[in-house]
Amino acid sequence: METPENEYIVIPNPLYDVVFKYLMEDNESAKILISTLINEKITKLVFEPISHAEKIKNTENEQEIKLFHLDFTATIEKPDGSEEIVMIEIQKASLGSDIFRFKRYISANFQRKREIEIINPETQVVEKIHSPIRLLPIFILNFRIENEINDLIIKTNRTKMGVFREKALQKNNEFIDHLSFDMWVVQLPNLSKISLSEYAQDEYKSKLYTLLKLFDQTAKKTDSSHRLLFLRHTFPAFLQRLINRLKSAEAENPDLEEQMHAEDEYLAELVKRDNLINFYKEKWQKGQVLIEEKEQAILEKEQAILEKEQAILEKDRLILDLAKSLKEVGFSIEQIQEKTGLARYIIENL
Repeated sequence: METPENEYIVIPNPLYDVVFKYLMEDNESAKILISTLINEKITKLVFEPISHAEKIKNTENEQEIKLFHLDFTATIEKPDGSEEIVMIEIQKASLGSDIFRFKRYISANFQRKREIEIINPETQVVEKIHSPIRLLPIFILNFRIENEINDLIIKTNRTKMGVFREKALQKNNEFIDHLSFDMWVVQLPNLSKISLSEYAQDEYKSKLYTLLKLFDQTAKKTDSSHRLLFLRHTFPAFLQRLINRLKSAEAENPDLEEQMHAEDEYLAELVKRDNLINFYKEKWQKGQVLIEEKEQAILEKEQAILEKEQAILEKDRLILDLAKSLKEVGFSIEQIQEKTGLARYIIENL
């Protein structure tokens, strides 16, 4: 039995920067997405958009597009009721070569700080000081970074451990906490590798899995990869805000399709560049192998010559030792010459 059309929803592909940025500009949608990912209660979220313009060249013209890397300042409510202000940095990528872009952004955000007010204990005067902000990077990748466990999300946890006493620090530490960070890495291709039994009995994992299904690039496409087609019942009610926001993207952005095509062109240029780099890298590696094989053959030949010379020297040493022994027991030079074949002057100088 064919599924009725009204049972499907069509959304612009949120893997595209222009769509993802539009989604995350809605504060409530961003709060749902981020809090679901990190499993923390976010009471306040401030969007701090940063755009990075790059130019792409093709045979016809040179076009400029903007690649977005999103920063948020979030107030997180801890289980004990206390609050912490953190910086959440979200980056997406379709190519592994984007790792250099990731490093640039993280480096820049490590220097971010906020102004806070404190009361001077001596003067009781309110003073303003700058305080660092803890960083939480989130990477949404359309490629795998590991094939060891093939998980959907890899999370790193900071461990503050003493070396000699082998005890872990349980409390917050201003120095360590602001110079290190937890990190979430989403591997979208592994969505298909996660089975129902791995998340069905866990509320956090269930919400996380259905959230990331919004980015499922194996979903049915409509006329192109720019739109994804899903069955309505795929997504629970808590994601309705995100779905509605995505569905309104085209109405709010008349040039959405054009911008998505621009991203396609940019990625195509990156793929061509990476293929070219890999081609020359492979040629270089093959050249290195040939050089190494030639050098190895030369080394083996030199080693054989050295071993032969050492064998000759060893034989000469044994003959000299024999001649010296014969001379010491009274053999004549002529007798020694006959037995060893050595020249007279060599025997005389022994």
